[in-house]
Amino acid sequence: MDSYPGSSKQLSANTSASKKASAKPVFKLLRACLRLSQSVAPGWSARIAAGVFCTPLPSKLASRRLTAPANVRIENLSFERASITLYHWPAPENAPQVLISHGWAGWGLQMTALADALSSAGWAVVLIDQPAHGRSAAWSSTLPQFVRALAYAAARLGRVQAMIGHSMGGAAAYIAAANGLALDRLVLISAPVSMLQATRDYALAFGLRDSIRNAMVSYLEAREGMIFERMGANHVAPRIAVPALVVHDSDDSIVPFAAAQILMEKLPDAQLYRTRNLGHGRLLKDPSVIATVTQFLGPKN
Repeated sequence: MDSYPGSSKQLSANTSASKKASAKPVFKLLRACLRLSQSVAPGWSARIAAGVFCTPLPSKLASRRLTAPANVRIENLSFERASITLYHWPAPENAPQVLISHGWAGWGLQMTALADALSSAGWAVVLIDQPAHGRSAAWSSTLPQFVRALAYAAARLGRVQAMIGHSMGGAAAYIAAANGLALDRLVLISAPVSMLQATRDYALAFGLRDSIRNAMVSYLEAREGMIFERMGANHVAPRIAVPALVVHDSDDSIVPFAAAQILMEKLPDAQLYRTRNLGHGRLLKDPSVIATVTQFLGPKN
């Protein structure tokens, strides 16, 4: 991903100023440990690097204490060796469902403003805390696990008609759709397009040799049962048959706007909503973005 796990960029994404400050020494310490492991334990370096790559930073401890709106039902489901947490906005029993995923080092309640608007438009809104995020269990995760968690949540919910994903949650959403998850609409907000590029950026940020990066990729691919190159938008997006809305900010420093351009080239049926001066995360609360997403999904009242 462009906003890859563990990177210096990602340490500053989706965080407050105090979290950013606390993340810097963590990044420096991890970088020193990974560089040292290449010399003293080269046989283990790939697995150590994989462990850091798959650990959301900053941790979920701050976000899991956030209070959900009073009328929202919280559901925790066991999933793999972790769990997922679902936030159900009140809705009529047969209302169409929209499942919304945050990105790496994010949390479901980041999407509350969008959830409120869609709920008012008649949708049964469900936010998810992905494994190792928010209130969900575990301390590490991966993009393939994000994909599996979305598919599992959709199967449990039973009538998901639309899916929205921010950042890595967007990548997970379009991979899930390409893998056959039945949807009527797909919204991709600040979504990255290349897992392999994520590993290259990660290696650069942490000073990893390319041989270690290659070994890390092979290890994770074998463990997760997915080939990183085949998870990229170039391979995945052409298989998505449903209408998609791509939302991206020109000034996004975490996932460059070029990612949206690739998605627009590869998605068979897509429209673009381009914003300015909102960066990677502020667009989640922007009234124009919320109105555009709501209009694209359509009122369900």
